[in-house]
Amino acid sequence: MSEQDRTRSTKFLREGHADFEIIGKPALCVNHMQRGLAGEGLFIPNWGPNAKKGIMDSGMTEKCRELCDAFREKGLPVIFVNAIPKPLPYSLGYGDLAREQDAAFPEFRPYYTDEWTRKGVEVMPEMGLTDKDYVLYNWNIHPFTNSGLEQLCRVLSVDTLVWVGFAQNSVVYTSCLVASDYWINSIVPVDASYICVPPMTPGYHDGIDDIVAEAVVRVMMPTVARVTDTAAVLGKIRDFTGKTEEQDHRFFK
Repeated sequence: MSEQDRTRSTKFLREGHADFEIIGKPALCVNHMQRGLAGEGLFIPNWGPNAKKGIMDSGMTEKCRELCDAFREKGLPVIFVNAIPKPLPYSLGYGDLAREQDAAFPEFRPYYTDEWTRKGVEVMPEMGLTDKDYVLYNWNIHPFTNSGLEQLCRVLSVDTLVWVGFAQNSVVYTSCLVASDYWINSIVPVDASYICVPPMTPGYHDGIDDIVAEAVVRVMMPTVARVTDTAAVLGKIRDFTGKTEEQDHRFFK
């Protein structure tokens, strides 16, 4: 495992990052750890092998799984939100992501009928999906859009979301921004997500991931979230003694 990849984000954590308590009832939200993105890269053809190698070298997959298991053991919600990469026959007109969507989907492949696309939105096997986990689907970037995540958090009485997954500088960061508008607290263990600047980005160069990591971890994300590491979150969850039970919202029993 590359030391540079493994510590890319943690080396920019602020002093005292682990000095916090979890507010209310937490849930783990696992972003885009799906076969089409972090798993097999089906939906990001121009990112090449570097994205997959970086994800593997960073150790984020193992840390996501550790967190999933810790939340499950405590009876706390584990929520997967997977992206539908091109839900409409056309992409946005601007931006690197739109170009990548068009590269992956030169012809529209409806996610509701196309087998390849359906495979790409599956939770990757490494996450150990159980029948007590929740799986939602969003489009385009952050996990609240068209997914029902906010409503699920209200039903489950969740006060704090722990955000992990792919990628840290886009999805995880915007998740924190949007969660703050819904008055949901955010915690980010940065070694359970990955900074990844697509190599097709104009001006891309070696070392740009570290520049982005410093900006996101040290400056941008702390404006709306508690930014820490996996070890700190695991410790808090294993010691958690607050409310874990769920209300029974079924109409018929």
